[in-house]
Amino acid sequence: MKKWIKKTERELFNQRAFSLKDIECYHPDKHVSHSFFTLITPDWTNIIAETDDNRFITVKQHRLGTDEITLETPGGLVEVDESPEETAVRELREETGYEAGEIHLLKKLSVNPAILNNYIYIFYARNCKKIHDQRLDIAEDIEVHTFTRDEIADMLRIGVINHSIIVAAFYQYFLSEWSGVVGNESYLRKILA
Repeated sequence: MKKWIKKTERELFNQRAFSLKDIECYHPDKHVSHSFFTLITPDWTNIIAETDDNRFITVKQHRLGTDEITLETPGGLVEVDESPEETAVRELREETGYEAGEIHLLKKLSVNPAILNNYIYIFYARNCKKIHDQRLDIAEDIEVHTFTRDEIADMLRIGVINHSIIVAAFYQYFLSEWSGVVGNESYLRKILA
């Protein structure tokens, strides 16, 4: 299979979080030209954060895309001068006031390669402790809540947690060595049902 050949790129829109490009391409096997639209955005981080008393840190916020209040995990855009891990540590601190005892990369995933150029880095933060107050950006209004592993599993199963990236992040956690449930097929079936 051959890749499309990029002929021209034209930026249609640009703002802090993303830009929109129109990319004119040619396919060498099909001998056809076609325009594709791509959103150019920084990489993202998402943090499955567990307190030192085995509760998972979540954030509740209003999301205007669906005009709903959602239950998510902390996360945000990777800044130009930061590594994804540095961003994860910073976002956890700013959004929740918690500091991680240790942090581990669970997975790097392509967000949506059809239209997005970026990746999301899913981290697991262990032994988190509440150190200070939230340090929210002007456009953030976030409530912090903690839940047990079983409560998270139930909320995934019934759809309380329905943000696809957050669902994928928790599934990565539950399928990782850190969860302690790998090999426990009945527990995994309960979560994945």
